[in-house]
Amino acid sequence: MTTSITAILMSWKRKPNMPKIIEAIRGQSVPVEIWLVNCNGLEDFGADKLIAMPWGPGEWARYGMLGRVKSKYCMFQDDDFMMGDKFFLEDALGIHCIRCPDNMLGVAGRGLQQTSPHYWPDIVNQDGYASILKGHFQLFKSEVVRRARMSHHISSGDIYWSLDVGAGRPVHWVSKELSQRFAPLDQFGVGYELRPGHWDEREAVCVDWLKERERLYA
Repeated sequence: MTTSITAILMSWKRKPNMPKIIEAIRGQSVPVEIWLVNCNGLEDFGADKLIAMPWGPGEWARYGMLGRVKSKYCMFQDDDFMMGDKFFLEDALGIHCIRCPDNMLGVAGRGLQQTSPHYWPDIVNQDGYASILKGHFQLFKSEVVRRARMSHHISSGDIYWSLDVGAGRPVHWVSKELSQRFAPLDQFGVGYELRPGHWDEREAVCVDWLKERERLYA
């Protein structure tokens, strides 16, 4: 079968999770080519392509790889979750085709308010459209990379990326069904949400994106 999806994964401080994640993707009912951006390591964990980096460039490393993708679809997945069954991606493709064919599909998201707080409300464990998709899982057509810019923010790239792809509108679909089939893994004590100032940081990305939109479309 022709590969229709490229999965771009990142491994940094939760390396013990990678064999489980890759095994779950490899077992999907649709063919997937797996690319792994490994920070501070040379293990490929069974991925089809290894991109080894001697430092931790943050989540923006995966966005930089999009220009090389040849498949129609691409997906991102954080390293503290795994697909819970072999039909996860097949069903995700169907939902994407119906709900958000020109934008992105995910399992958790946020709205974007024009007034403070901008990073609100939460869209988790429910179906609905969101302006921001969290980086847990994102599925989209590879061509959407043409609509996004590189942020100057080191972290919270999932916010900037999804805002740019959807032009800040609530056009990305959050699937309750898929969120219930996406299993959490050990965080190994690391993660943005465990760091002081996490929410202020994400709010700041929203503020900056809104200011940039005003300059671009004034």
